[in-house]
Amino acid sequence: MTSYSHSSYSRSSYYTLIPSLPALAPLNKLQELPCSTLKLEQRLTMLNDRDREQLDRALRLCQRERIGDEEYSDTDEVSHWQEELAAIDDPLVTELIADYLESRTLVAALRYRLAGQSSGADFKGFGSRVWLIQRNWQQPLFGLEHQFPWLVRAREALEANEGRVLENLLLERFWTRLWRTEQTQHFSFAAIVAYRLRWALSEYRLRWDQTAAVDYFDRWAEAALDQFSFEPDPISTGSEA
Repeated sequence: MTSYSHSSYSRSSYYTLIPSLPALAPLNKLQELPCSTLKLEQRLTMLNDRDREQLDRALRLCQRERIGDEEYSDTDEVSHWQEELAAIDDPLVTELIADYLESRTLVAALRYRLAGQSSGADFKGFGSRVWLIQRNWQQPLFGLEHQFPWLVRAREALEANEGRVLENLLLERFWTRLWRTEQTQHFSFAAIVAYRLRWALSEYRLRWDQTAAVDYFDRWAEAALDQFSFEPDPISTGSEA
């Protein structure tokens, strides 16, 4: 897949901006950021207004510390994600964020079932595989272990009540996906978004010590359960297409 076609002015700014972005250490070796976030944001002023708006939207959708708006129902939350994602022009960026949101849905489904929900008929979530989760609720990994091998370790961590292990798994998985995008989409808007999202993950990792990270993940997971509550709704958020 090729990246969305940006203006020639935008593309020329990418050739100047991307080499100026400081290298980020791998998450498992991260001790500090290479510069302040303020300095990074100053460099990102090279982006035009449209690119900046798109980047900010991606950051909001992938914010690790975003618990969710309590006034939203599960259906409203998923609809909000879909609307925000539809407003992003670059298909590579859309694909990255959709993968992240789908991982949230899969973890929420695992937690639901572990909490004792006997049926997935009314489960609401993001992505084209929601109908499979609903149909295969009684299967250990919803029949999705081949598409998402990481679900095996995610389920083990949940069953062992190892919040830190699961959080690290999700962080590393998304980090790797973002890094690969940077390596394969040189001098593109998708590469800039992927880098900025990796920076956000680094900030999150540095901000929370081990105990705080576990406490935060437990709160995040509980909020995910609330967002994806079992409420009968005639509108399906999944598709067999």
